[in-house]
Amino acid sequence: MIRRYLLLALAVALLLHIGYLYFKVDRGVAGDAWEAPSILYGRPTEIRKGDHLGNLRFAERLHRLSYRKVMGTPSTAGTFSEEQANIQIFLRDNGTEKPSHESGLVDIVVRDGRVVSLVSPAGVQLDSIQMEPEEIGRIMGPKMESRRPVTLSAISPFLQNAVIASEDARFYSHIGIDVLAFGRALFTNLKEQRFAQGGSTITQQLAKNFFLSPKKTLGRKLHEAELALILELRYSKKQILEMYLNKIYFGQEGFRGIYGIEEAAGFYFSKQAKDISLEESALLAGIIRSPNRYSLLRNPKAAKERRNAVLARMRQLEMIRQDEFHRASNAPVWIRPRSSPVHLASYFVDYIQRITAEELGGEKLYRTGYRYYTTLDPTHQAAAQEAVTRGLEAIEKTALPAGEPLQAALVAVDPATGAMTAMVGGRGYGQTQFNRAADAKRQPGSAFKPFVLLTALSLSTQGKGDKTLSTIVSGEPLSIPTPGGMWTPSNFDRKTYGKITIRKTIEDSVNTATVRLANDVGLKEVLKTARAVGITSLLSPVPSMALGSFEVTPVELAYAYTAIASGGIRFDPFPLFSVTTADGDILTAKKVHQERALDPRAAYLTGYALEGVLERGTAKSAKTLGIYFPASGKTGTTDGNRDSWFVGYTPDVVCAVWVGYDSGADTGLTGAHGALHIWARFLRALYPQSGPLALTRPKGVETAVIDPESGYLATASCPQTLREAYLTGTAPKETCPRHPVNPVVDALRKGMRSVGDFFRNLFK
Repeated sequence: MIRRYLLLALAVALLLHIGYLYFKVDRGVAGDAWEAPSILYGRPTEIRKGDHLGNLRFAERLHRLSYRKVMGTPSTAGTFSEEQANIQIFLRDNGTEKPSHESGLVDIVVRDGRVVSLVSPAGVQLDSIQMEPEEIGRIMGPKMESRRPVTLSAISPFLQNAVIASEDARFYSHIGIDVLAFGRALFTNLKEQRFAQGGSTITQQLAKNFFLSPKKTLGRKLHEAELALILELRYSKKQILEMYLNKIYFGQEGFRGIYGIEEAAGFYFSKQAKDISLEESALLAGIIRSPNRYSLLRNPKAAKERRNAVLARMRQLEMIRQDEFHRASNAPVWIRPRSSPVHLASYFVDYIQRITAEELGGEKLYRTGYRYYTTLDPTHQAAAQEAVTRGLEAIEKTALPAGEPLQAALVAVDPATGAMTAMVGGRGYGQTQFNRAADAKRQPGSAFKPFVLLTALSLSTQGKGDKTLSTIVSGEPLSIPTPGGMWTPSNFDRKTYGKITIRKTIEDSVNTATVRLANDVGLKEVLKTARAVGITSLLSPVPSMALGSFEVTPVELAYAYTAIASGGIRFDPFPLFSVTTADGDILTAKKVHQERALDPRAAYLTGYALEGVLERGTAKSAKTLGIYFPASGKTGTTDGNRDSWFVGYTPDVVCAVWVGYDSGADTGLTGAHGALHIWARFLRALYPQSGPLALTRPKGVETAVIDPESGYLATASCPQTLREAYLTGTAPKETCPRHPVNPVVDALRKGMRSVGDFFRNLFK
């Protein structure tokens, strides 16, 4: 009787133990499935007619995306050919939630580096094509595991068989424990009195990886065996193989471990697991036993020997034919490691996490394998980081020391789409995680002045004013009563001015003339313009506002200038397209918010005036910094040189740069001596081959050649002339009174021109 109760108690205990293990296995597998990093992608590279492939760094992008050059016409995705002025590329799907209809073969016709035409196989002329986005970063879990889970159907059969041949030939016939292999390993270990041989099945390895430490003890091996039996009871063979292939370790990529077959295929061969060849499958299966010893990167000879051993085992098990074995075993060890993702976007990645945390849940970001499709351009970001790093090294040599590191922030925006293409929040994320691009509020100084000019020109387009770029204003000293007493603005270096044009006011950054202009058009109107272009920080309609006395962030200022560069379209900050699950289900999708904020004529005229800042004004040193092409921009310097700014743009990119100390100490740097140097480095990197296309002049704008001092139409006697832009019908009608033309000289000139015209027509 006692024996019966004992047996019953043992049976109950065994059932409870099995039940506990079943629960543990089920919960452990489900919990571990969360450990997948979220991946962030940059914006897909778009190639349009008129683009310069050198400026796009097209060859570099092809390399980073692992496109392979072939002879003849490309026939598979991810390949291209090049012959003189013709590039044929077989595009992959662009990988976003909105697949590109241009995926497939495309002809790119190039002349002098620029794209002349884009033609589909059907002969259809395309305006643009899109390549797939590049990975720019990952949000990793505590284990720092890099993994991309896939289904068994998305893994090459060669790869499945190679792993089985290498690790567990009787996988489909045992119950989780291979008794023959276990006995053989036990005999060897007892003979050598150490753990010389494992004998573990794939199921046992999976149990160990999920639940156990790597420590080799008899107790652990027994626990591993019972967990393997439970796994076999709970899951099918295909499910176990799928979990194993997604779990197994394949080596290191820097500080990150490479886990799972999909990640390994991408890391070593720049392929998906479904596309892995026989010899590549054997290579990957061969390194599972010891990823460091058989490293494909560090020890290709040992890796080849191990690969051929796997191939021989596959042939022995009749998984492959003799001809397949012969070809694969004689193939060279050819690996094509993927280019490392851009590790330069840490501030941007933090910014993305912040703006999506409320929607997605902050602590889940790395555990659910999300896919973030962002607007960041990897080429822009790399150029931005380089510009900040090298620029700070150069300018801090002349900066006043303050017992702290000189800092900088940079924000770049595409004025055609509103996409944020680059963000740098400081000199080094490793030193400080405070994002000055998004969070540091600093006075913009004279970088605010374009909004005063924009206000005056906007009122003229509405028929509420008569200001033009050649309108004369006074730059003489002035004092203005304020609630705090009389306020007397001064110019840089205490310089005094008389009567000057509005253009000279902005080019030379004349404070006194700017304040007069702001008072003339109305401080409330200036504030209204600032709000219209997207400045949301605190502003007050007081005279000092015209000189940038209120604080803004670099992101705000970059987007405010984008409203000018875009021809009058205001964009809200736009750093993210969408977030999806690993399976492609959309979690959140963002649409850029844009609206018409300015008359395109006022925006163009403001930008045309800002070109003069780089040609003749406070930023004319840009020429010596390599800016040989037209660009618009404005310097900014605050009292005591606390803040150095430069915000400038071309039709392709708007870039705002701030330089200063976090404490607000005197840097000794003006906008031209500080921020301009970083801006110029960034712009130079974006146009290595050819400058940007010119700004497109909108309808309703005309030009006239004037005397830049008087603002009147130039005469033959004017020592300097300037082609100025105007709203149609507002160009000056009178000639320059300062330089009247001698009637006799004028008649002689007209006569000579007539004689010249006569002979030119005669000999045509």
